[in-house]
Amino acid sequence: MDQFPQQPVRPEAYRRFEHPTPDWYADAKLGIFVHWGPYSVPAWAEPIGPLGAFEPEWWMMHNPYAEWYYNTIRIEGSPARQHQLDTYGSLDYEQFIDTWQAEKFDAEAVMDIVAATGARYFVPTTKHHDGVTLWDAPHTGDRNTVKRGPKRDLVAEFRDAAVKRGITFGVYYSGGLDWHFSNLPPIAGEIVDTLRPNDSDYADYAFDHVIDLVDRYQPQ
Repeated sequence: MDQFPQQPVRPEAYRRFEHPTPDWYADAKLGIFVHWGPYSVPAWAEPIGPLGAFEPEWWMMHNPYAEWYYNTIRIEGSPARQHQLDTYGSLDYEQFIDTWQAEKFDAEAVMDIVAATGARYFVPTTKHHDGVTLWDAPHTGDRNTVKRGPKRDLVAEFRDAAVKRGITFGVYYSGGLDWHFSNLPPIAGEIVDTLRPNDSDYADYAFDHVIDLVDRYQPQ
């Protein structure tokens, strides 16, 4: 909620989900949170500064987060759009799913580094806003890393390596935004309901994903 200072208080409807902080988390002190997806192929963004330091319209056009690349390249006049044209020409973002091979990825080696930092928990992004899932998620067809690109269950590999080292495993899932699910224009200013999937079809889609994540991987 700290990203949205104009709405600093959690809405009443969400307060029933509040619960005490788990003991393991209060004691963990340090954790590692990893963003990894097709956006790691272009791996490009402008280093301008954090959200809140600029007007929303300017910030979105110059978004400094590479994981927002899919959104930023669709904003007319954005430097990211120009970078996409200059570097990849007519290549569509969808094709990054296939060019993302992850052939050098070794979850065991990654988790050795995590353990060496003293981190007590590890959280990968299982689906970011581009809608690509790092496991064979329900209803995604071939738009996941098991069917395309790496052709591996990356969530399972991260989980197995973390558990082996006694590192608490969690998962991040983007439920509020999914630029692939609905044919909506890019977000070029404030994130409003009309620019994100906000209907029962998407609610069912995201619900099935989260239940599948919990059942399969038992995150803490």
